[in-house]
Amino acid sequence: MRAVRRILDSLHPHFEKGGKWERLYPLYEGVDSFLFSPGSVTGGKTHLRDSLDTKRMMSTVIVALLPCVAMALWNTGFQAKASLG
Repeated sequence: MRAVRRILDSLHPHFEKGGKWERLYPLYEGVDSFLFSPGSVTGGKTHLRDSLDTKRMMSTVIVALLPCVAMALWNTGFQAKASLG
């Protein structure tokens, strides 16, 4: 994982403001925070302490969306077949 961290750190300046790939910064930030926990922490008092970070929460969202996507795919095929006769 250290090699991946070094690669991401070396690419970071290209994604910042004025870099070659400035427009792709959200994609870089998403990959970076998916692979590694964010380094930013709260500076003051927190009102809520939870073990969920963004990565774990979004993983739950993706798992919850799987039945919806499966039903949408099945229904699209069913409607296409029904319209053909």
